[in-house]
Amino acid sequence: MNNDQPSLAVILPVLLIGLLVAVTSAVYGASSLARRGVRQADLGLWLRACAALAVAATALMYVWGAVHLVRDETMTTQACRDAVPAAQAAHISGVDVSLVPLHLNCHVTGGGSYAAAVPEYVNPAVLGLALIAVVLGVFAALESERRARTDFKKEDIS
Repeated sequence: MNNDQPSLAVILPVLLIGLLVAVTSAVYGASSLARRGVRQADLGLWLRACAALAVAATALMYVWGAVHLVRDETMTTQACRDAVPAAQAAHISGVDVSLVPLHLNCHVTGGGSYAAAVPEYVNPAVLGLALIAVVLGVFAALESERRARTDFKKEDIS
């Protein structure tokens, strides 16, 4: 079988950076709310904290999917055999792996490929969580701008 499998030297930094982003974002989001107090937090702070927590969730989901790519050749072969129909299991010609989006595709002689290893929900979840993080970040920036203008107008009137 022709393997285009990324080595551990490629996946390990991806996993470590993903975990670092997840932990940093989660600590920022939670500590921001804790520092001000959950009940005293304004809308902008809530939006920033929720955006940071959404970034953390996105990174964790990505890391979860990337962990499934850490395989040796035997594990990859078995994942492909499990993914393709039993009649075509003997005709697996190779695999290709991608980190964005996360996938391990098993190719069968005569055309066709089958997704293996990475759970089907990972890529849609990463996309959805990333969109939530971006939307919350944009709303946080807009709220910060609105608050700055309101405060400037209050100072200008005084």
